[in-house]
Amino acid sequence: MRKECSVFGTEIRKSAERFFSFAKSHKGVISILALWLLFLYGVRIFYYDISIDSEAALSSQQELLDSWLTIDRFGLVFTKKLFFMSRFVPYVSNFLMILALGCSAFFFDFCVEEWRGKDSRYRMFFYIFPIAYVSAPCLAEQFFFTLQSFEIAWAGLLCMAAVYCFSRWLFYQESFLWIIPGTVFMVWSFGSYQAFASLFLSVALVSFLLSYQNPSVRLQEKKSWLFCCLKYVTVFCVGLLLYVMAGKIIRLSSGIEATDYVNNMYFWNSTDFRASLRSVLSDCARVYLGYWPEFFHWMFAPAMLICSLLLLRRGRKMERNGFPFYVAALALLVLSPVFLSFISGSHQPLRGQFSYVFVFAFFLAGMTTLTRKSLAILCCLAGVFVSLQQGQRMTQLFHTAFVTYNQDKALAASLYERISQTAADAGLEEYPVVFVGTKSANFTEDARKGEMIGASFFEWDASSYCGSTNRIIDFCDTLGYDMEKPTQEQASFAQAQAVSMPVWPAAGSVQQMNGIVIIKLSDAM
Repeated sequence: MRKECSVFGTEIRKSAERFFSFAKSHKGVISILALWLLFLYGVRIFYYDISIDSEAALSSQQELLDSWLTIDRFGLVFTKKLFFMSRFVPYVSNFLMILALGCSAFFFDFCVEEWRGKDSRYRMFFYIFPIAYVSAPCLAEQFFFTLQSFEIAWAGLLCMAAVYCFSRWLFYQESFLWIIPGTVFMVWSFGSYQAFASLFLSVALVSFLLSYQNPSVRLQEKKSWLFCCLKYVTVFCVGLLLYVMAGKIIRLSSGIEATDYVNNMYFWNSTDFRASLRSVLSDCARVYLGYWPEFFHWMFAPAMLICSLLLLRRGRKMERNGFPFYVAALALLVLSPVFLSFISGSHQPLRGQFSYVFVFAFFLAGMTTLTRKSLAILCCLAGVFVSLQQGQRMTQLFHTAFVTYNQDKALAASLYERISQTAADAGLEEYPVVFVGTKSANFTEDARKGEMIGASFFEWDASSYCGSTNRIIDFCDTLGYDMEKPTQEQASFAQAQAVSMPVWPAAGSVQQMNGIVIIKLSDAM
C-alpha cells in the first residue's frame, strides 16, 4: 500500500507539472479569458446589488446555512466554512466566483489536451470553449444569486476535477487511488447543487469520446471499453449514494429535518402525465431549437450536428472494437442537456442548466477542429460571434438586476419614511407592518428579464399568508429599516381592511389600524 501511495503521489505531481506546462504555453488563452471575464462579470464587482434570498444571508447567515442543510446542500456550507466566509460580503462572493469560473473553464481546456493528446487542430478550441462557456446567459440567472455565487462556481470546478481524476484511473491505467479525490469532489459538487449530477455526466461522456480518439490509450478490445463504461456508471452511482448518505448523516448530527424543496421538483407522480410530457418537450424545444433566444441560442443544433459528425468520423478512424460504445456515448452527450427534464417531468430552471451551457460550449468550440483551415477559421469566427452575442445578453441581464435593486431600495426608503410618520402620528413605538398587494419594478420595453432577474422584493412570495410582507421586511432590514413582522391573524385583518384603501403612493395608502401599519401596494391581493 505504501508503494501504491508513492506511485499515486508521483502521478499527481506529474499531472500538476503538465497543467503548469499547459498554462505556460497558453498564456494567450488566459489573457483573453481574463479580459472576457472582466467584461462579462465586472458589473458584479463594480455594481452593488443583492438578489432574492441574499437578504437572508445578510440578516442571519447561520439560518441560511441551516436551510441549505435541510435540502442536502451541505457542500455549500462546507465551502463557506473552508474559505472562512463567516459573514456574507457580496463583493467577496462575486470576486471569488469570477476566479473559480475562469479556473473551471481553463481547467477543462487542460482536460481536453490530456484526454485527446496534443493535437494542433485543437488550437482554436482552447480559445473558443472558455469564452463560450462563461458567457452563457443561463449562468446570469445562477450567479445573480450572490449568496451562493462563489460556492456554485467552485462546485463546477470540482465536478470537472472529479471527472479528470476518474479518467486517469479508467483510461490511462494509473493508480486506483485516483478514485478517492474523484469521489470526494463528486460528492462535494452534488452536495452543493443537485443539478451538477447532469454536468458530471456530460463531462464524463466527453472524457470518454476524446480518450477513445487518443492513440496513447491502449484499450483495444470491446470488453475493455465495456468495462470502462461499467466502471464510470458504478462510480457515478456510488457517488450519488454517498451524497444521499452524507446528507442524511449531516442532518441527523445537526438535528435538522429535511424539507420537500427538492422532492417538489419531480412532477411525474404529482401532475398529469400529459402535462409533464409537454413540459419536457418544451424544454427540448428550448435547448435544441432555441425557443427562448435570450437564454438558448439557435446555433446549438448546427454546432451539435457539425461537431457530432466530426466526432463520429474520428472515432471510426481509430478502428477500435469499442465503437458501438463510442456512438452510444455521443448520443447520450447530445441528450445530456435534457436528462434532468426527463427525470423530473418538468422543464429545468435556467439557473440549473449547467449541462446545456457546457455541451453548447463544447460543440461550438469543437467545430473549430475541422481539418480544412478555412472552414476552421469560419467556425472560429462563428464561435466568437455567438460568445459576443451571449455576453451582451448576460451584461444586459446583470444591468436589469442592478436597476431592479436600486428601484427597490428607493421604494423602501419612501415607504419607510411614510410608515414611520404614520406610526409616530398614532403614538406607536412598536408595531407590526403588513404590505398588501405587490409592486413590480419599472423597466423600458427592451429590458432583458429572466425567471428571477427583474423580480422585485415587493412582489416575491406573494402567495404566502402575509403576501410579500416578510420578504419585504427582510430586505428593508438590510438597509437599516427596522420593521416588525405580523402574525397570520394580523395579516388577515390587514388584507380585509386594505380593500377600501387607495393604492400607493396615493394619500391614505399607508394607514394605522388596531396598532398595525397597513400599506396597500396594489389592488391585487
